[in-house]
Amino acid sequence: MVIHFTLSDKEQVPKLNQIASKYPFDIWIHSEDRKYDATSILSLYTLPFKTELKLVVEEDVNFTGLLEDMKAFR
Repeated sequence: MVIHFTLSDKEQVPKLNQIASKYPFDIWIHSEDRKYDATSILSLYTLPFKTELKLVVEEDVNFTGLLEDMKAFR
């Protein structure tokens, strides 16, 4: 499953990290040319701002809550 989103500024980074850290499955963020672990706060601060990003999770997990949590980023 892929959720398209953007980060507008660095203030959103801790919120994104909190969201990713509360789920028991792997969450990855893909930019044009890189892949980031969404639970690593340091890697999240290297994400580009105001650029389309993709939050990626496996298809066989229950991601309903994650969809709701990510509404603030779309």
